[in-house]
Amino acid sequence: MVRVAWEAQGIMDDNIKKDMLVSVLQDRTLAWYIKHSNDHPNAGIAEIHTTMNKEFSRPKSGTQSIIEFKEIVMLPGETAWDLDQRLKCRTHEANMTLTNG
Repeated sequence: MVRVAWEAQGIMDDNIKKDMLVSVLQDRTLAWYIKHSNDHPNAGIAEIHTTMNKEFSRPKSGTQSIIEFKEIVMLPGETAWDLDQRLKCRTHEANMTLTNG
């Protein structure tokens, strides 16, 4: 979308393009871009584009599948079945109803 705007307006200068990104990006992408710009002030649009694509094509913990989650929390030598049983036990413990005593 941003690239289309650059082309429509005939913008060729990387510095102008980088300035425009700040007004277009939102939330996590904007935070990432600001940090990246501070860490790499001389990065060109092509480098920013490539790095941003790599960063945002990787799954993040909030969007990872259950298989990826299991790989993260599985103990060394633990089977998938063992992990399932451990999680079921922990879930049961966490869901116990507290009584007034």
